[in-house]
Amino acid sequence: MPEPLSERIRALKEGISFHTPGHSGGVVDFAPFDMSLTAADLTETELTDNLLKPEGVIAESEAATGKAYNTSPVLYSTSGAGTLMLAAVYRNRRKRFLVFGAAHKSVYNALRLSGAEAWQTTDTDIVRALSVSGADAVILTSPDYFGNTLDLDLIRRVLDEKGVCAVVDAAHGAHFAFSNILPDSATEYFDTVIHSMHKTMPVMTGGAIMHVKESEREEYLESLRLFHTTSPSYPIMMSIECAANLYSSEGERLYAGTVKRVEEFKRALTCTPYRAVTNDDPTRVTIEAPSFGKGLSRALAAEKIYTEFYYDDGVVLIVTPYNADRLVKAAEALRHTPYLPEPVVKPLSCGRNTFRLEFGGEKELVGIENASGRRLYDAVGYYPPGTPLLFPGQRVGVAETAILNKLCDMPSDRVFGLESGGINVLK
Repeated sequence: MPEPLSERIRALKEGISFHTPGHSGGVVDFAPFDMSLTAADLTETELTDNLLKPEGVIAESEAATGKAYNTSPVLYSTSGAGTLMLAAVYRNRRKRFLVFGAAHKSVYNALRLSGAEAWQTTDTDIVRALSVSGADAVILTSPDYFGNTLDLDLIRRVLDEKGVCAVVDAAHGAHFAFSNILPDSATEYFDTVIHSMHKTMPVMTGGAIMHVKESEREEYLESLRLFHTTSPSYPIMMSIECAANLYSSEGERLYAGTVKRVEEFKRALTCTPYRAVTNDDPTRVTIEAPSFGKGLSRALAAEKIYTEFYYDDGVVLIVTPYNADRLVKAAEALRHTPYLPEPVVKPLSCGRNTFRLEFGGEKELVGIENASGRRLYDAVGYYPPGTPLLFPGQRVGVAETAILNKLCDMPSDRVFGLESGGINVLK
């Protein structure tokens, strides 16, 4: 008989979580974690307000959370940041978008569903990419999965000069606003910023917020109503409110202790075969293990230490004020884990390009050997972290063919966008 999900979850609770959600296993003592889940699981009433038409306590809560970030009242989502991205793109669907760098798949889903004209760039020169695309709206991702950030000040100055607006996917940077030790929050530079609160803060899975201009709030809310469930989760909303309130008053103290423990952990790695990669977010710990990421992740899991994800050359830990003290056990496990690299297939890069994304039309499945000169129908890449290497509408050339062939040599469960050994292209 298959193991029930409930039993698997109980077993995982016995281990150490260095992955989302950011409450790190519920080791916090504020609402809704200090009450039974069913007690907090409510619906819309005269006392509890309506998330999709907030006029009472939810409106007040969204205003309080915005104040914690020093922004206007935010919009809540209990169905994840992807829902907010759908709303943001749909609200701006008449603009020409430029996706600057690889983005989460929710960005491409939103562009496909909205019918907006969109361009993709892998060029690091945003001025050149804007010139080629003629875009009047840009989608930025900062920070990325590895804790690296863009130069948001420079990008803002470029966009302001050209009259271009931005939607910032700052899913992994919700905590930045609450400590000077951390990178600048995207909310200091842009108006439309999406935070996946549960990624790094003590918020239940699905909790997300979007910062928007007060003058544009109703338009964004109107778009959100098209995509958000009409049965929002009150426990998730409570956790957003309480986390933002706690971090606005205690963030500096909490992250001073967290970063101190991360630094101690990194020093402890000198007694192991592993090292930590330097990045912008000191709480996003990437442990370098060339050609041994999967093996290292499995070895740590055997010690009941669960990472956020692995990639070919290492593993990533999300460190929070609620699991930082457990880094000692992670360091001890690493001291006893031999470094045993294995040959892995590593896809290539197709260089710096700017091209139009195409989502419409019918698709046709062809062999990779027959894909040259055709435009891709789907995004193509591998997990983790799941950001595309190739994009919808991208024309297949020599570099793209090499990437596709490399992906074919990888385990099928790690690859997305390929189908039965072939690739879908636009007819």
